Amino acid sequence: MNNSVSLRLEQLGFDQQKALALLENNAWLDAKGLSLGQERAENAFEFFSTPHCHDQHLFMLGYPAIDSKALIRELLLSHPLSSDNVYDAVYCEDVKNPRKPVCLTLPKGQGLKFSRLVNSWLKQSATLLAAQEKEFKQLQQQKLSANPEHIEETFVTSAFSDHINPLLTVFKRLPEVKSYLSDLAKQLDYGYQLSHPVVCNNFVSHQGDDQFPIVFCDNPDSVKLFGDIAIVTEQGTTVANHHLLQPGLLHQANGGVLILPAERLLENPELWFELKSSLFDHQIKWRCSSQWLDPESMDLRLQIILVGDSMAYKGFLHLDPDIIQLFPLIAEVNHQYSLDTESAYISYAGYLQNIARRSNCNDLTNAGLVCLMNFSSMLIEHQHKVSLDSAIFKSLIQQAQTFVDVKDQFIDEPHIEQAIAAYNLRKNRIAQYSFEAIKEKQLLLVTQGQAIGQINALSVLDTDLDCFGEPSRVTAAVYLGNGEIDDVERKVDLAGNIHAKGVAILTSYLHQKFALEDDIPLAANLVFEQSYQGIDGDSAAMASLLCLLSAFADKPLEQGIAVTGAMDQFGNILAIGGVNEKISGFYKACEVNGFGKRQGVIIPMSNINNLNLTPKIRQAVKDKRFYIYPVSHIEQAIELVFSLTAGQVNEDSTYPQDSLYGAIKQRIDKLNSHDHQPESLWDRLKFWTN
Repeated sequence: MNNSVSLRLEQLGFDQQKALALLENNAWLDAKGLSLGQERAENAFEFFSTPHCHDQHLFMLGYPAIDSKALIRELLLSHPLSSDNVYDAVYCEDVKNPRKPVCLTLPKGQGLKFSRLVNSWLKQSATLLAAQEKEFKQLQQQKLSANPEHIEETFVTSAFSDHINPLLTVFKRLPEVKSYLSDLAKQLDYGYQLSHPVVCNNFVSHQGDDQFPIVFCDNPDSVKLFGDIAIVTEQGTTVANHHLLQPGLLHQANGGVLILPAERLLENPELWFELKSSLFDHQIKWRCSSQWLDPESMDLRLQIILVGDSMAYKGFLHLDPDIIQLFPLIAEVNHQYSLDTESAYISYAGYLQNIARRSNCNDLTNAGLVCLMNFSSMLIEHQHKVSLDSAIFKSLIQQAQTFVDVKDQFIDEPHIEQAIAAYNLRKNRIAQYSFEAIKEKQLLLVTQGQAIGQINALSVLDTDLDCFGEPSRVTAAVYLGNGEIDDVERKVDLAGNIHAKGVAILTSYLHQKFALEDDIPLAANLVFEQSYQGIDGDSAAMASLLCLLSAFADKPLEQGIAVTGAMDQFGNILAIGGVNEKISGFYKACEVNGFGKRQGVIIPMSNINNLNLTPKIRQAVKDKRFYIYPVSHIEQAIELVFSLTAGQVNEDSTYPQDSLYGAIKQRIDKLNSHDHQPESLWDRLKFWTN
């Protein structure tokens, strides 16, 4: 491989020309739902919807920027549960014990019918009862007038039982309902009185053609889940009856699915254990029952979906290991989609078009779709993968709609570009301040010329809103010692463990190369200049090693070439994250300082697929004003930044004198030489300045 050759233009990002050609050749886009690319979730919902898994609840590991509610609803509708367990619930008074209302379940759509028929029967029977009682009293009055010594008879009626048969016939397939009505008729005939004029409370009602209920709750508490009993005070007396029962979400979702946020339940363990008890007992018990009202429990036949992240699931494992038994189904939501086939491009375009339609926006043109696909690829940092973050796309499409002229029927590429530019502008305050500091020379960063023991490393700064690349000047100073590399950031507790690991690896590489026979009589300080916050990660390992090699060999480095890449002990360059932000950060620094003859970045070869650079940087590469150099080994990077070969060891265990390693070896041998004379003060000063 010729290491001086920069990447080609088509290697710098998502292939927009290919995507546009595929869309132009496709006559129609099928709208794809939010379940696109969610094979794991699809698999979980297939089991979740089967009758054999009706006792298995599901834990969905969601993703912040994906509309979990819409995704769950879509998956439930594409994998519907059986509606056999959906019932209407009616709470009826027990006239013998009004404190304990009876819960009756009827087929969906039958609750209101039951109430109307019962009220009609009671009204008709009460009218008949009143007539019979009046007739009885008149007859008793006549007998008393004819015979003053006549003993008054007791009024006995069967008005309610006489008219109950038609009602029993209607509900003949419901034994519990028939039993309640028969008992009610007998009790009323025996003289028991209703405490409330309306005997039935239509607690939960469904339409006859309703499917299974799907209920979401974002902030559950005990009352919301388990219902409540209202207490009314009239003239200083507490009144409670079955009409004061208020259903909770468990009652409303019974027979269907209830979706709850896992984090809220973790914050309220008591509520979780109440819910767990109900799930194990298959009963919805009244947590707020009192001396005035203690209603009958309702059978629980619903399934639960908990939505949270992996940390929430881990929290449940610590809180209650029974989560494994109750929630054996796990659905991991995928946030990216692979464009590994031509049909995948078409499907993803249909997914974006569907989001636009869901958002009540105009359809996107093919160019608009490709522009959004390119932005999506940038979010994932992969040329052949795109994001499924539906919330971001919905927001961008809605913002793009505001730039569309009233006469236009479509959202086009310029509208999407304007929305993306506005999106980036709103969150780039800190990045702007950073590059203003470079422009004003408050942050010292040299992007032209050569220097010994100095190099521009690439780093990424994460803020609450933004993530941007900022070059960091790494310097190395050598002095007599025992081969140790002192990491100043680590010494002052400004570096994390991964950064320390990277420094340890490059130290190991140096010792392998130059300390096999003799000790390295040099030591070095490695510093990230003007770094006042903590740093971590091993992506500066290659830059740090090049900087140290420069100081050891007393050879200058190209300051116009910035470096990023992790490495192993054998010099192999490993992939890093944030490659696009890092390249963009150094490009902006070069813009601020002015472009020179040769400026660019060295990146790991394994990060090529992660490239998705802005059009401005791509044009600069095309015009040969900026270069992207991929390397797979440290020795390839050495040739780029030193204009020297690294040097291959000879048979006599030496390196060529005109190589970088040869220069370092000569310096070490000179210092280790037995006839080496002590250096003068002037020599030492010269050594330190190098």
